[in-house]
Amino acid sequence: MIKPLLVLVLCTVLSACDWAEHKTKSALNKGGELAGSAATEVIEGVTTGVERTWSLDVSLSNELLEQGLALGKVSSETGLDGRENKVILYLSASRAYRDTIVAVAFDKDGLEMGRTAFAVEAEAGSGDFHVVQFQRFTDLERKSRVELR
Repeated sequence: MIKPLLVLVLCTVLSACDWAEHKTKSALNKGGELAGSAATEVIEGVTTGVERTWSLDVSLSNELLEQGLALGKVSSETGLDGRENKVILYLSASRAYRDTIVAVAFDKDGLEMGRTAFAVEAEAGSGDFHVVQFQRFTDLERKSRVELR
């Protein structure tokens, strides 16, 4: 008589342990999901802040704007020597444009640190990416700006 009762109690205890283990795992999984979500939000915020701090300001002169050019996406790349001296920019033209554009780079204090020219041949209503390669000593550092003239 005691054996069946002991087996019944033992089964009940094991069943309760399994239920508790399942609930614990479930709670830990939910907590992990929340922590992962919060960490992702923090990382995205930090990334956005760093992108703003290191962003390169590129602008078109009033003359180029009046000739129908507009600036789209801009990014910079690092060359083989480790300097960030290449700018990739998207130019669109509302009117046909065929000329040479001069890009002038300035450091954060407004001092000129590089100058290069590139040819643009654009039909009215077109747009295209252009690579602007500065001299090897030009390093488009944090808070630099480039004027297109």
